[in-house]
Amino acid sequence: MTGDRPIRACHFCREPVDPLDHTTYRRVVGWERKAFAETRRGGSDIVLRELRDEYACSVCVARLRAGLDARQESLL
Repeated sequence: MTGDRPIRACHFCREPVDPLDHTTYRRVVGWERKAFAETRRGGSDIVLRELRDEYACSVCVARLRAGLDARQESLL
């Protein structure tokens, strides 16, 4: 711990992340109901959420959302 702030490792890159920081992602498991409209994305209809003690940094999440391997080094 750093001061009063807990530190965890990113699930993907293993770099330290602060679970209390608003840019840190936390794994959640739950049940999702199919949306009525095809254009509506899921997320708000996730119920019975179970928080997991797994965290990820915003860089790794952005890479994964873009279809890249989170551990891949940038080509730029």
